[in-house]
Amino acid sequence: MMNVILLLLSLLSPYLSASPQKEAAPAALYGSTSAVVPAFEHSRNISPYISSFDSLADVSLYMSKEELLQVKGSPLTVTSDPWQGCQEYHYAELSAGVCEDAVLYVHVTPDQAGQFGLRMNGQRIDPLRSNLSELLGTPDFVAEDGDVYMRGNVALKVYRHALTGEWDGIDLFDGNSS
Repeated sequence: MMNVILLLLSLLSPYLSASPQKEAAPAALYGSTSAVVPAFEHSRNISPYISSFDSLADVSLYMSKEELLQVKGSPLTVTSDPWQGCQEYHYAELSAGVCEDAVLYVHVTPDQAGQFGLRMNGQRIDPLRSNLSELLGTPDFVAEDGDVYMRGNVALKVYRHALTGEWDGIDLFDGNSS
């Protein structure tokens, strides 16, 4: 009966002004949580797929324009992106959309990937060999023009040619900005 009372007090403690000694007592009822942590860590590592999309072609989403220039140098050209109202920085190996001083998307063509390679989060990916399913799993969405993979608010879209099905480009972008 005492355990039930202590449990009720612990549940109501946010509404009561209890002393620190009284708040610590109900925690003893739950025992050690150390067994829960390794089980959580174990289940977190079960998925063999890339769990987040941080960078494509060594450019991180949300990096500042200054960081982009430090990492990649001066772009070959800068154009206006009519869809996003941003500036698009064109490099030999990628294009990056810079909006409000931050990178909101990265685009790589098959020619660029063939010449310079393609890395996601520092790990080599090869859409030609179709190792994407090994690294990303099943697409979250299949659109007319490609496959979309989501990780939180960040999306990766692999564009596919309508007739051949071969990859036609790859975008990493903020899913909230499109």
